Amino acid sequence: MAHHLALSPSRLRHLFVEQTGLAFKTYILWLRLVRAIDIYSKGQSLTEAAHGAGFSDSAHFSRVFRRTFGLPATTLKRVVPN
Repeated sequence: MAHHLALSPSRLRHLFVEQTGLAFKTYILWLRLVRAIDIYSKGQSLTEAAHGAGFSDSAHFSRVFRRTFGLPATTLKRVVPN
């Protein structure tokens, strides 16, 4: 991404943190969590959601989910439309 924006990687990291308040790596992890939750909400299992979002396995997803939200991923509920 830095090359595409004609910036050095360190400058891009600095600007990203300055503008968002988050490390780029943290932001990417957040996007993966959101993607996994979206996949799960569409009827896939937590394992399928974890893999679909790029986590190495469901245990990794579960650890990151708990660290981020303070709850186990199994507390997620799917909303079934009427």
